[in-house]
Amino acid sequence: MDAPRPFTVTAVLAAVGFAVEGVLAVVHPVGDTDWDAAAQLLNAAFAVGVLAFAVALPYLARWLEVGAAGHAAVRVCQLGAALMVVESAVSSLNGGTVLGGLFLGGVLLMTVGLLTLGVSGLRAGVQRWAALLPFAGWVASIAGGDAGGAVLLAAVVLGLHAAVERDRPRRRRTRLA
Repeated sequence: MDAPRPFTVTAVLAAVGFAVEGVLAVVHPVGDTDWDAAAQLLNAAFAVGVLAFAVALPYLARWLEVGAAGHAAVRVCQLGAALMVVESAVSSLNGGTVLGGLFLGGVLLMTVGLLTLGVSGLRAGVQRWAALLPFAGWVASIAGGDAGGAVLLAAVVLGLHAAVERDRPRRRRTRLA
């Protein structure tokens, strides 16, 4: 049996993290202070989701065959994810939101990075239909917030994973020909 591919592991981890976050946001609304165990779990699920998503993005960028701007956008997304994970860890230790500005900066970097990655993917023209899906999923996740919007991002990540895996044999044949 083959070992799982890195993109498979990271995409599934991201989807699970975002799905858990989305479900918990609906069944257990969380405030900015006095976090209980469920709030800590929601925070941890988000951190796992966003970190795994950031690790999966370079694989997605290769699949989209983006240029230099797209690869730079991935680095911007990863920086944004790092800021959000740091804020989540500090807030978890404190039992509530502490570094909201750091989190907002991470959200903005991720948003701009995903939009740039999407535009770069559109320009590359290889997988145009999928190029803006990460950005759309991210925006839907933000807009959906406490209504479980992160579940939509989880679905987008799983859908993109399925598309990449479905496309893998075709690309292998093309390279060998």
